[in-house]
Amino acid sequence: SECHHCSRDNLPKMTNKLILNYLGDAVIYSSDLALLDCPNSWLNSDLIHFHFLRLQNEPNLVVGSDDVKSGKEDAADSRGEYSTIDCLFLDPTVISFIMHQLDESDEDEVSSLTSAWNLSPPNDADATQQNIKRIFLPINDEHQSSRMNYTPGQHAGGSHWSLLVIDIITTTSKNNETKPKIQFYSFDSHHGYNIFAAKAVANKMYSLFQHHYASLKKDVITSVSVIECQALQQSNGYDCGVYTLGFAEALLRLSNDKSGSNNGLLDEKAIEAAFTSYMNDMGGQIHFASNLRRRIGDDIRKLADINSPN
Repeated sequence: SECHHCSRDNLPKMTNKLILNYLGDAVIYSSDLALLDCPNSWLNSDLIHFHFLRLQNEPNLVVGSDDVKSGKEDAADSRGEYSTIDCLFLDPTVISFIMHQLDESDEDEVSSLTSAWNLSPPNDADATQQNIKRIFLPINDEHQSSRMNYTPGQHAGGSHWSLLVIDIITTTSKNNETKPKIQFYSFDSHHGYNIFAAKAVANKMYSLFQHHYASLKKDVITSVSVIECQALQQSNGYDCGVYTLGFAEALLRLSNDKSGSNNGLLDEKAIEAAFTSYMNDMGGQIHFASNLRRRIGDDIRKLADINSPN
């Protein structure tokens, strides 16, 4: 259920004012901030987008990031091999556009979209190097709806958020580059609820990747199979968005940690350890949601230069 007095629609219009335009991209209104301050309200797409954009530009915002070791020297193994992981966070409205409005027959539009994601690895590899483009996508259950049921310009009309992570893996050396391998991972705080939406988005994204690599005269290796990963489960009906952001933070911290044996890669043990460590740093699962809500709210207030509530 949603906290009635904190919902955007129930705020007086005169109080719903613009308080932040972050990087000219993420717009936050006072009603959005109210959703964070109310402990049992749903997060909307504006808040998801804002925090994803913050993670893209300020990854050290994640609690415990100062303790994470990065750099290829720490990641190098006995053969001199290492992984570089480049993370990208997508806007929920971009995903809705891809699912409901994008015309895949328009090659210019598809090329413009995928080229902005910088999918290809660097060309200056000086050793055997595994390159991973890791893409974070907030999934809403409305993403599986048909184009006929979608209204452009509206907030995500579904009722549940989850996280889809896509790894595009290539290995490069001075003389060789392997075919990209694509892997899909779903993290859902209500296990299985968004799997059909996640699979629909995964199939659409794979189609876009095929367009991209075909234009470069490259093939990709994959079968579109979404791995349903074990994830912490919410105990209420309103914290799915907060958990989605928490999953993203924990996996971003894992991606930037080159000190472990997994080298930032997503495997079952590494994911479990990453979530456990993150939740401990967030005060435990019982306090995690309220602490993350407060931290994001404080971040918005700091950027907007407004006072915290009493």
